[in-house]
Amino acid sequence: MHFAQIYTPGIAQCSYVIGSGNKCVVVDPVRNIEQYIEQAKEFNMEIVGILETHLHADFVSGHMELAEETGAKIYAPQIANCEFPHHPLADGEEITIDNLQFKLIETPGHTPDCTVYLVTDLERDENPVMAFTGDTLLVGDVGRPDLFPNREEELAEKLFYSLKRLKELPDHVEIYPAHGMGSLCGRALSAKLWSTIGTERRANYAFKHTELDAFKKDLLTDMPAAPDHFSRCTEINRNGPTLVRETMKTLPMKPNEVSAALEKENYSVIDTRSYHSFAAAHIPGSFSISKHGNFATFAGWIVPPEDKLILVLEDKDDLPGIKTALYNVGLDNIAGYIEGSVEKWINSGLPVNNVETISVHLLREWIKNNSAVVLDNRASNEWKKMHIEGTTIAPAPDIRHRYKEWDTEQPVVVLCNTSNRSMTAASLLKQRNFKQVINAVGGTTAWIESGYPVVTGGGSQ
Repeated sequence: MHFAQIYTPGIAQCSYVIGSGNKCVVVDPVRNIEQYIEQAKEFNMEIVGILETHLHADFVSGHMELAEETGAKIYAPQIANCEFPHHPLADGEEITIDNLQFKLIETPGHTPDCTVYLVTDLERDENPVMAFTGDTLLVGDVGRPDLFPNREEELAEKLFYSLKRLKELPDHVEIYPAHGMGSLCGRALSAKLWSTIGTERRANYAFKHTELDAFKKDLLTDMPAAPDHFSRCTEINRNGPTLVRETMKTLPMKPNEVSAALEKENYSVIDTRSYHSFAAAHIPGSFSISKHGNFATFAGWIVPPEDKLILVLEDKDDLPGIKTALYNVGLDNIAGYIEGSVEKWINSGLPVNNVETISVHLLREWIKNNSAVVLDNRASNEWKKMHIEGTTIAPAPDIRHRYKEWDTEQPVVVLCNTSNRSMTAASLLKQRNFKQVINAVGGTTAWIESGYPVVTGGGSQ
């Protein structure tokens, strides 16, 4: 047996290539399919199958792309009701690729269609050796059941009984999930990317539960917010994503071309530079989503999916990686990038905007004097654990909906733990014509390093 785990940073996603003899399959591929083709070549194997554990909510899958390129058959859960050509697998159904047997186990809960593939290496014996657990069982966690409106109670109950099925597996069975730490598909994922049933039986808080009510209460408390693209990626995957080669051609654009495009509807500028570059000068109305932060997730979360996108890059060499990250979250309409970045825009005499910055030392004085509204743009659970007294929790993506709570004429200070998320929040406030937006650089990290006090263990929001 040959086996490889392939990790996609940014979305913290794990996919797999596994094979025997001269044939292999790919489990839960992303749209960057070249890595699977190269891995199969390294194994000297042909990709003959593509296994989907479920309709992924957090990224657009590469199953259609890979099937077109290789001719491999797509296998997907029957309960997913997929609209693309595939072999639907029922609960308990088995397929055999050379000496490897894959048995599908229906495990709804994270999504209604979640499944697990139990793998047996028939060359060794008839006992299962590993399981591709998708987002049902993660290392240290389980897949969140709250992604479908008004169904969280129902799905949490289904997940409880799905886990009972997995608890019947022998302790030695290795588990390989679809995500690791950094993914919002769970709440407490480990940085470790594989485990065993026995380890999870002993250490996984959710897997250890034996009572349904306690399980549901534990699982549904303090769940982090779900990004906007989670609600659309599932249906994109069900219908079959557009092939990347059929998406818009990304062209270099001169500043005057960008300016003319922005006069039209349905164009957005994503500035991928560092937060301090954006603060110094940026194209008015841009989204600040730095490549140095959680770029893919925040782009999928806040950028209108119907818009044509124009990119501002630190370096032209960043383009392939940025495009891949956007494709991963279903933002396919990448129209172009500005030649010469913001410097060429400035030299063309076109208008620019900026964001003021202050140190945490000045922030402390402003809070004492009540000189501004101070918004903490981290996640709610981060704020509850620790925050600066006098701040208001306002996670960066929520600014799109909550901006009316504050006076556009009053100074607004934003902060996070570094400055990436707060600059994203600043860009959203600038889009809504706030007159004075100030980023407290270094955020809570710099505040603590300066020895200033914080509130821990909760507090009113």
